[in-house]
Amino acid sequence: MLIEIITNIGMTMVAFLRGMPNEERTNRNIEMLKSTEWFRSIYQTNDKFLNKDEDIRHIIGWANVEKTLKSEKRMNRLRKKIEDALQDK
Repeated sequence: MLIEIITNIGMTMVAFLRGMPNEERTNRNIEMLKSTEWFRSIYQTNDKFLNKDEDIRHIIGWANVEKTLKSEKRMNRLRKKIEDALQDK
């Protein structure tokens, strides 16, 4: 219970310090992700949501795509988040 509270406080502080992702960062991240085959296939079938939906754009904007592209584990996590958000639409 205490660990969850501390984790939530820490995550809130990080979110506050980083601020909201702006359109420029989100669009840059989308362009970088297009270099991957899995994202291109998602983009081709869901470009409407990726360009308009605030939740999905938030996920993409928050991602550190440069770091993500270097790690298969991080890439799989981001792909799952994007796919889950698309399924909810």
